[in-house]
Amino acid sequence: MSELKLQKLLALNDRLKLDEELPRVKVSEASKALMTFITATSEPLTANLKPEDNPFTRKPKGGGCTVL
Repeated sequence: MSELKLQKLLALNDRLKLDEELPRVKVSEASKALMTFITATSEPLTANLKPEDNPFTRKPKGGGCTVL
């Protein structure tokens, strides 16, 4: 194996070790935190609109928040 290939593999291995040490968050926890943030934060771009004039404040007939 050439020296260059070995250096690339060692660098890749080091990056993978760093990635492995990153803290992980479960998708269910992250989506719950996102929904909490969205419902608790007002939208600065549409704050001056009346609710009936703002199409984003209308609730869908199915109700609730949809996270894709």
